[in-house]
Amino acid sequence: MFTSFNFSNRRLDKVGIFVSIFMKKKTIIAIVLLFLFAFFVQEKVVEQDIRKAIVSYNNNPSFTKETITEADFDGAAVTIFTAVWCGYCKGAKQLLDEKGITYFEVDVEEYNISKRKLKEIGIEDFFVPQIFVDGVPIGGFSDLKKIFGSDMPVPKVS
Repeated sequence: MFTSFNFSNRRLDKVGIFVSIFMKKKTIIAIVLLFLFAFFVQEKVVEQDIRKAIVSYNNNPSFTKETITEADFDGAAVTIFTAVWCGYCKGAKQLLDEKGITYFEVDVEEYNISKRKLKEIGIEDFFVPQIFVDGVPIGGFSDLKKIFGSDMPVPKVS
């Protein structure tokens, strides 16, 4: 009887080990599938948001990045891509506020906007801020300062 008892315990141990290994594999597979799903869903959300985020009141503006002037901001839609940690972003927003220009702000981290997605819409060297006037990319804080003839320093972010 004692031998039989040991045999059944060994058999139960082998079954337990098999079940344990099987459950670990299922857990790993479930985790991998969850990560893959999250990645693909995230990409779709970013893809949909990026093009809709750039506001334009005039589909055929009369200016380019090279020819834009301060007067071109009158009645134009301004979109600015920012990040909370960015001093240049803070400066661009302050300069627009000083000039009384209303803008639409898009936080690149909040909307998870990648460099790749911005490249798809024509932004080659991604940095923040990225400023669009009626859909025309005009650049960042330094470009905005040139347009307005400002010597505003880069503000510190607290």
